[in-house]
Amino acid sequence: MTRDAMQHINEQDQDTLQRFVDRLEARGRDPRFTAFRDAYLAELPPEGEVLEVGCGTGVVARALARSPGYTVTGVDQSPVLLEAARRFATAEGLKVDFRRGDAHTLDFPSASFDVVVAHTLISHVADPAQVLREARRVVRPGGLVAVFDGDYASLTFACADHALGRAMEEALLAVVVSQPRVMRDMPELLRACDLELEGVHGHLLTEVGAGGFFLGLAETFSPLTVREGLISDDEQRVWLEGLRRAGERGTFFAACGYYSYVGRAA
Repeated sequence: MTRDAMQHINEQDQDTLQRFVDRLEARGRDPRFTAFRDAYLAELPPEGEVLEVGCGTGVVARALARSPGYTVTGVDQSPVLLEAARRFATAEGLKVDFRRGDAHTLDFPSASFDVVVAHTLISHVADPAQVLREARRVVRPGGLVAVFDGDYASLTFACADHALGRAMEEALLAVVVSQPRVMRDMPELLRACDLELEGVHGHLLTEVGAGGFFLGLAETFSPLTVREGLISDDEQRVWLEGLRRAGERGTFFAACGYYSYVGRAA
């Protein structure tokens, strides 16, 4: 049985955890990914109390904390990621209240925040509807819940051996996300949780020629496919070396769709 490594992050070894920290920070520096984030953050009110659930290393929480109008709290289940988040925020001179917690059962009173943000969280959780219900509970009437994530069922890499490429993509999804299609379900989920859809953005992130963003994803997570017994060590090595060669030759290709939804509490 395979499991989403991020959902079960507290069971990972130190090398894997460090790869996750590095990946989250590198992704947060990618200008295209940052533009996706900024597109929905621009729809939020200019001030208020903001909660980020599944904050990871605090990339989005730090972006929010740079605005003088926000008081920011970040919650994550991983002590390792929270330690990194506090370290990075301190280094930037930013004030964020980072706490350990579970997005399914938030330890806050109802109507505590003006905005709740779930950035690249909902694809990893065991129960997306419960996470949204909790976000709805802790946001004030008229407040906003913003959800951003990948439509990971669309994740694809070019591979000369098409059978190997399909096998690697399926294996990556098995170890990286537990909800690869959840962003397609979000309109219904928001409605079911009494959140009125206010805005949506769709983005296609592609890399053609040189690999960077997606090559980093492959290097971070493909070793887990071997650990879980989904792919042999030789198959993973051949696939990853092929991606690296394609990047060097300028023939790399990878793509994935990303979406943001902003819902308003009644």
